Order: sequence, then structure tokens, then C-alpha cells
Amino acid sequence: MQTNIYLGIAWLIYGAIHSILATNTIKKSVPIKYYRLIYNLLAVILIIPILYLQIILPSVNMMISSLLSQVLSGMMMLSGIYLVYVSFRNYDLKEFLGLDFNETKNKSELQIEGVSSVVRHPLYMGMLLFLWGTFGYFTTEAYLVTAISLTIYIRIGIYFEEKKLVQEFGKQYEKYQKEVPMLIPKF
Repeated sequence: MQTNIYLGIAWLIYGAIHSILATNTIKKSVPIKYYRLIYNLLAVILIIPILYLQIILPSVNMMISSLLSQVLSGMMMLSGIYLVYVSFRNYDLKEFLGLDFNETKNKSELQIEGVSSVVRHPLYMGMLLFLWGTFGYFTTEAYLVTAISLTIYIRIGIYFEEKKLVQEFGKQYEKYQKEVPMLIPKF
């Protein structure tokens, strides 16, 4: 269990670094043209050792999984992947990845179509579905620690992201917040 505490701490440090790098203060210190690309490259580089740690650390299986639980967990993982895929349709992927160096681009618009009309953060919802589906499939302490740590990080990240979105889009985003749920759709 102690090794899984290190894994949880590693995920939370990763989340803190990721969030700090997303602040406006840091954005202003990096040439705008390359900020997004550098941000994404650092995110990938910093996550690799944590994923390696996730794989190599000894972890106890927490429960016996059945075929049904594995099928349901697999469906959660696939649903999460599909939701992330569909969510990217609302974004300019080149811009999102930091590969669009067009400096004359206008300010971005608030994306509220597609799955964003059902939940405000479909990418995060997809990630959460995938994370918890992964824990349900593998049922080890390490996957539970990862799911809990990243759930905490995502929830805190949403808080700060929404503050920035209110600053950027004002009343339009506040109205969107009132009308569309954060992560769990209304049925």
C-alpha cells in the first residue's frame, strides 16, 4: 500500500504542475505562438514516468472480477474514449495541440454545441469514465489510487478552468453554467 501512496502523490504533483503551467501568468511568460505546443509536450513527457510507475509498482488485487464486471468496465472505458473522441469535434485539433502558429487568429469562441450542450466538460467526463472503467477492469490498488487522484485533480482543475472561462466569456459562460451541468448530464 505504501508504494501506492507514492503513485498518488506522483499523480497529484503532475496535476499541480499541469495546472500551474495552464495559468495566465505562465502563459504570458512563454511566447504565445509556442505556448500550447510546449504545454502539451511537457504534459506528455511528465506523464510517462508516472505511467511507468503505475505499471511496475506491485499492487494488490482488491476483488475478484467476473466476466460481467469486465464487460461493464470495458464498456465504461470504450464510452470514455468515444466521448473524448466526439468532444474533440468541437475544437480545432491543430490549435488544441499547439500546432497552429497563425498569430492573426481571432479570440476563440465558447463551444456549446454537440456533447458540450449536454455537459460543460465532456473531455473530463470521458477521462473519468475511462479511469473508473480501468479500475473496474483491473481492480488493483494502483488503479484505484490513480482513479481517485485524477478525479480529485480533474475536479479541482475544473474549478480553476471555469474561473478563467468566466473571465474570458463573462455573462455568456455564466448563463452556460446555469443551463448545462458540469459532468453528469440531466436525464
